[in-house]
Amino acid sequence: MTEFAFYRKVVALNTEEHRNLRFAVNDVNFSFARDTTAVLMAGVEFAEAAREYPIVFIRGQDQQMRPVALLGVRNGENLFVDEQGKWDARYIPAFVRRYPFVMAEGGAPGQLVVCVDERCPALNVDHGELLINAGGKLEPRMNEVMQFLRNFQQEFARTELITKQLHELGLFVQQGARFDTVAGETFQLNDFYLIDEVKFGQIADDKLPQLFRNGALGLVYLHLASLGNMRELLDRVSARSVAQRRAVSAAKTPLH
Repeated sequence: MTEFAFYRKVVALNTEEHRNLRFAVNDVNFSFARDTTAVLMAGVEFAEAAREYPIVFIRGQDQQMRPVALLGVRNGENLFVDEQGKWDARYIPAFVRRYPFVMAEGGAPGQLVVCVDERCPALNVDHGELLINAGGKLEPRMNEVMQFLRNFQQEFARTELITKQLHELGLFVQQGARFDTVAGETFQLNDFYLIDEVKFGQIADDKLPQLFRNGALGLVYLHLASLGNMRELLDRVSARSVAQRRAVSAAKTPLH
């Protein structure tokens, strides 16, 4: 999974080149995330996200474990985005909400700059809320966006430190799961990781205070509780499969 999962043309925000830039929030829907089956999570989101999504972990190319919210079980399908591009859940992950803005490395090593997806149709110079004025000055709305991005990066970095600590304790176990839905379909999920409850219960007493203070214990409990949402995910894919079959059947039925 990449930091730019559904971004198509990421460019650094430039107050000269992007003068008069506006963001038409009413033109935004979530069609851009229609093919995204999982998104990265920050620990601060676990309490809300665990009520609706299974939260599991994936191993990146750098071998670092990272938490993700599962949004689907079939490749290229997000079960929380409907045909109209609406998000069908109370909590929308920050990874999704920040679009079309994102922080990316630029300039000096380790330096992050604000970027945008230039192909986002909600960005324009004709209508919507002004982000950068004609003089190249940032408007209040753009400052709010930048603060949101900075907060996300800080929380994501904090989550990586916690996850790294859990990994060093040897708590992760790789999982593969086979699911049969009521619609008669079978799905196989591979290469994701969970916290091993047995190993978690065997953590040395001298390690627990630090895990408590940095919030790691809370995240583990929320992760384990979230796994109950896997059934809800399968119910969603079953319902969508039935609806798709009915649509195909209706399309083949001749009109009289």
